[in-house]
Amino acid sequence: DRAINFFPFLKHTTGEWAGRSIELELWQCFVVGSVFGWVRKSDGVRRFRTALRLVTRKNGKSTLAAGIALYGLLADGEARAEIYSAATKRDQAKIIFEEAKRMVLTSDELKKIVDVYKLNLSVPDTFSKFEPLASEADCLDGLNVYFALIDELHAHKTRELWGVLETATGARRQPLMFPITTAGFNHNGICYEQYEYSVK
Repeated sequence: DRAINFFPFLKHTTGEWAGRSIELELWQCFVVGSVFGWVRKSDGVRRFRTALRLVTRKNGKSTLAAGIALYGLLADGEARAEIYSAATKRDQAKIIFEEAKRMVLTSDELKKIVDVYKLNLSVPDTFSKFEPLASEADCLDGLNVYFALIDELHAHKTRELWGVLETATGARRQPLMFPITTAGFNHNGICYEQYEYSVK
């Protein structure tokens, strides 16, 4: 409930819905509830660390991903949270980031606690940040990933970027890999690998 109830603090930023608070559809509540609602009884840590979101175009993938990124940045209780959006190209990785940035800039409350820069959202009180990443996996050493939002996973020809981000979550108790994608045709790539794992 806490994660779902975070979304109305955010606003749509595009088209006829611009300026209105985000009210999740029931299927979106299922996604958010499944990711954040299942916790282990022993320690309260989230059960799921990867959540593949496979959906057709124009169904709000970037909006939901941006909201989840902001939840991790602002409301999940993680000090020095490092949130990243990634894709095969930096311009694609910036789509989720730019949506989150617009959400912050259209909120009087969020603007008070988030410092907004061209390619960085920072929360000084918790030393947390959200940034889009360049796609070159060999330039990404030193990350301490809390949430990784990976756009259009089907377009990734290798699992190299995925592997770098996944191993960079090792120091976190409950990190989240959140790939979003439309369907693709590559049955040998990381997207199909994750799809098969999810089905099983």
